[in-house]
Amino acid sequence: MQSHLVAFEYGTGAVWGFVTAPSIDHIAATVPELDVVEAPPSWMTEDDLAELRNQAVDIEGDFALDRFLRHA
Repeated sequence: MQSHLVAFEYGTGAVWGFVTAPSIDHIAATVPELDVVEAPPSWMTEDDLAELRNQAVDIEGDFALDRFLRHA
């Protein structure tokens, strides 16, 4: 499993985090509401990324988006 930086955009902002999944295609098929981001935005620091990595969510199973948002 790999971890991928993702964003859930809700109109006036976004919730950022990492999810673990076998592939980007798997994320798109399982949780299409999440956008996979190849590179972090310029405002995101290494500390921000480390904190998000520590809270990575496995998207396998039911209610993956709910689990992601609860941990974000």
